[in-house]
Amino acid sequence: MNGLTGKRTGVGAIFVLGVMPRSGTNYLYDLLALHPDCAPARAPIWEDFFLQHADLLMAYTAAVRRRWDPDWGSLSDDLPDRLHEALGDGLVSFLCDSRGGRLLTKTPSVRNVDHFFTLFPRARLLVLLRDGRSVVQSCMSTFGLDFDTAARRWARAADEVRRFDERHRDRGLAYRLVRYEELLDDLEKSLAGILDFLDLDRHAFDFEAAARLPVRGSSVHRGAGRTAVHWKPVERDASFDPRARWRAWPPALHQRFDWIAGGQLRHFGYEQSPPATVDARRAAWQHVLDWRWQATRAARLVGSRLRG
Repeated sequence: MNGLTGKRTGVGAIFVLGVMPRSGTNYLYDLLALHPDCAPARAPIWEDFFLQHADLLMAYTAAVRRRWDPDWGSLSDDLPDRLHEALGDGLVSFLCDSRGGRLLTKTPSVRNVDHFFTLFPRARLLVLLRDGRSVVQSCMSTFGLDFDTAARRWARAADEVRRFDERHRDRGLAYRLVRYEELLDDLEKSLAGILDFLDLDRHAFDFEAAARLPVRGSSVHRGAGRTAVHWKPVERDASFDPRARWRAWPPALHQRFDWIAGGQLRHFGYEQSPPATVDARRAAWQHVLDWRWQATRAARLVGSRLRG
């Protein structure tokens, strides 16, 4: 449904959730924004983060429900669902501006994704995955995260997507898992499938413009004269290869990533490289590294509290 009515009630709103920052959320969002029936969220709300704190909304509605007096009469079982949906409609309405079309919004996080269809039962959801090694390398280059922290964050987020998918894959809900690498491998085929899923007319989409889409936010491909990550468009060239940056890792980092997040990596169809073999000695060393990371993290938390 297009137009103001559809936007104000959340019908057909399109949400893009990246598994975590640096997973290509901007890229998929920019691609979909090329479709004439998509209406990006009102400026300057470039990332909505509605689900990030949805647990607070769930606590709120539970508290409200407890105050409804049974003596008022029969309370239908679907009232809590209707309350959640009304809150979701309000959030969608907040993001809409005066333009027609279907709301398009994004967030680089999957925290609380399990609450998505509680709040937005008539929306469409795209969950964007990316090779965890690429995400880790980009997080280190962009945000200065240490290796272990970035890998653990990706593993936790991948686990949340896995649990969501396992709970809901047979319920007929309107969500789709998308791998960033599939967009790189065959953009037109991948986009055509996504457009069909979103009920967007593929014949109205400019695939040539999609192929020419500039890069935004790359941790490496920043444009001439720029030394820091930014989100201004940069024309891509032959040097742009967002899949190759982790391949220069030494074997120790490959083994470390596999220890932290190898299971999640394989679950979503990514091949480990090089193949990891963990004997008792190597496992013991990984446990030592775990302890070091936990000790460092604890020391940082104590230091920040003392400074605060």
